Amino acid sequence: MGTPSIGRSRFVFGLFEADLSSGELYRNGRRVALQEKPFRILVLLLERPGEVVTREELRQELWPGITVDFGEGLDTALKKLRYALGDSAQNPTFIETIPRRGYRFMATVTQEDRGSSPQAPPGVEAGAQRPPAVRQGTKAAVAVFILLIFGALVGWQAHLRQSSSSIGSATAIHSLAVLPLENLSGDPSQDYFADGMTDELITTLGQLPSLRVISRTSANRYKGTRKPLPEIARELKVDAVVEGSALRAGSRVRITAQLIEASTDKHLWARSYEGDLRDILGLQSQVANAIAEEIRLKFTAQQHDSQNRRSVRPEAYEAYLKGRYFWNRRDGAGLEKAVEYYNRAVEADPGYAPPYAGLAQSYVLLAGSRATIVDNIEKGKAAAHRALELDPSLAEAHTALALLMFHEWNFKEAEREYKLAVSLDPNYATAHHWYGDGFLVLMGRFEEANSEMKQALAIDPVSRIIATDWGQVLRFEQRYDEAYQQLTQVLEMDPGFSEAYNERGLTLLRQRKFAAAIADLEAAKRIDDTPRRLALLAYGYGLAGQPDRARSALRELRLSGGRAYVGPWAEAIVHIGLRENKEALILLDKALQERSADCISLKVDSIYDPLRGDQRFEDLIRRAGLPQ
Repeated sequence: MGTPSIGRSRFVFGLFEADLSSGELYRNGRRVALQEKPFRILVLLLERPGEVVTREELRQELWPGITVDFGEGLDTALKKLRYALGDSAQNPTFIETIPRRGYRFMATVTQEDRGSSPQAPPGVEAGAQRPPAVRQGTKAAVAVFILLIFGALVGWQAHLRQSSSSIGSATAIHSLAVLPLENLSGDPSQDYFADGMTDELITTLGQLPSLRVISRTSANRYKGTRKPLPEIARELKVDAVVEGSALRAGSRVRITAQLIEASTDKHLWARSYEGDLRDILGLQSQVANAIAEEIRLKFTAQQHDSQNRRSVRPEAYEAYLKGRYFWNRRDGAGLEKAVEYYNRAVEADPGYAPPYAGLAQSYVLLAGSRATIVDNIEKGKAAAHRALELDPSLAEAHTALALLMFHEWNFKEAEREYKLAVSLDPNYATAHHWYGDGFLVLMGRFEEANSEMKQALAIDPVSRIIATDWGQVLRFEQRYDEAYQQLTQVLEMDPGFSEAYNERGLTLLRQRKFAAAIADLEAAKRIDDTPRRLALLAYGYGLAGQPDRARSALRELRLSGGRAYVGPWAEAIVHIGLRENKEALILLDKALQERSADCISLKVDSIYDPLRGDQRFEDLIRRAGLPQ
């Protein structure tokens, strides 16, 4: 076996073309993502159709010099190749496994000689750099028609394979991870579409009862990873993994997905779906239904009946996906872009509910001056209410409304909305997270708070902020050793996460380990230089017996008010650190009058311990409406 000659620069089989000059695989003129080793295996098989290519020959060509331990790499490469071809090891169309020997290519193969003159890849006009995302006129109609036929054939083959093999051997699946769908467009600017489709599939599957679905933020760590699927499943503690791809061609969309049993790396099910962008919600529902059927879960028609889903204007859905893409960044610039795209979605389709929920969640997280905060709360409430008018089942809208109510100190309504959110979508990590850390613990309901945080982490096991906020819950509960361990684990995972340094510094202050505490608080400010970080550092200086540094920081804090709103609360805690309780109580009273969200932690945060027992402080707790 050797390097193929230049003269045989293209192999054609079925609907596929393998271009040796570019090292790319095409299906109906569209590039199929395939890594180097799977592509080289394909070429070696295509050069000898109908013949057995032994595992030893493949080792010599792809893993020269390695005599042992190449089997796992070969098996992984073959699985990726079969997935790209829509093939099955149990019922092959292209690649047949010859037990204990090797593999044989079964289909008819045509070799085409392009000579030495370079030509465009199949399906691309001369001069183009990559296959176009959309074709025009009659060519587009023909291409879409072929795609539909091929999709139906692949789906029917998968159905037959499912009926004959997987049903009898399916394992009980109680937890699932959806890995980021691969963008098959060849255009990195279309990543938002594949990411958005992944997000939506996770959301849809997450509504199924009795199934734990890992959140997007945890699954996204494995985007582009080369880790074996069983290893990913062990890290995420799931029984099965869904992986696949998304391709948008004009107004047409294809979603390909396969379900893999984690413990054995066995493919249980695979199928491709074609549909119009206007019916994208129904298409997502079909994929989720098929996966749910395969893992034998029962669910109500109301939850996943695609016939009950309205169509959505394509431009609105595209803008919504871009909004989700930027919202997931969770920084100021990302939130502002998210608001922009969500508003575009609303303008394009005013009856489409999810963009309103996205607006509500964006407004609730945006910071700014006091006036801006009030304005954002009002905008967020309006968006959340509109979302729920259109779709009362949106957990995202209920969660945003809960936090907005909390900011207005309407604790009864906030809890009602949180409970609705977690009941509507038990797999929505943000609802469990905000309910536990942002409500229950502040009410002094520690057992319930810990339960919600554990559920949030089970859904989103690698979330830095959830893990850090659980450390805060433990600190409020005065379980300082456990809080320290929890926060240290976060920093081992991400040494640059400022919030974890901040929380660990506050924990160390309670343990009277002042030098280590100051080091952590300084690290938090160095990474995230905000007035809030400065206030907490100044508080630490005061407790650590460094009053001059505390007062210097206080002066700097007073000059920094224009950067971000912190209000009288920030100065109050500096005075607590300096043991100037009278000044602290005056400032806390002002913060309470402004309804500062920081005052809601008065009951549980050990920062306020020096003030407890003072009647003026107890009166602040009463006026805040917190449980006595």
